[in-house]
Amino acid sequence: MPVVRIRALPQPHADSRAVCIAVANALAAVLDEEPRGTWVTWETVDAYAEGGVAPAVQPVDTHSPIATVLAGARPPDVVSRMLRAVGDTLVDELGLEPGNVFVTLDEVDPARLYDASA
Repeated sequence: MPVVRIRALPQPHADSRAVCIAVANALAAVLDEEPRGTWVTWETVDAYAEGGVAPAVQPVDTHSPIATVLAGARPPDVVSRMLRAVGDTLVDELGLEPGNVFVTLDEVDPARLYDASA
């Protein structure tokens, strides 16, 4: 059950709810799981400086949206596919330049996790 947290500047040409659904579906497809088990949240940030520039809305080529995937341990090839699925989906859905997304994976130790299935 991966959880994706996305933080980004305001998106003038995208619906964050639709973007979250697209990310959940893409990640679930890579994992061959039901989308219902993949959670995605969106947080719009008010201020984001990259160097000396702090725009009010998302540029297409800078100020990458930042996504963190929380998931249990996975083989490196699966992690790579997960990161690419999230990143590529964000680029497509937000109309960004290729690669203008920052995605990381934080491994969650199952012993440090509570969910309804535990």
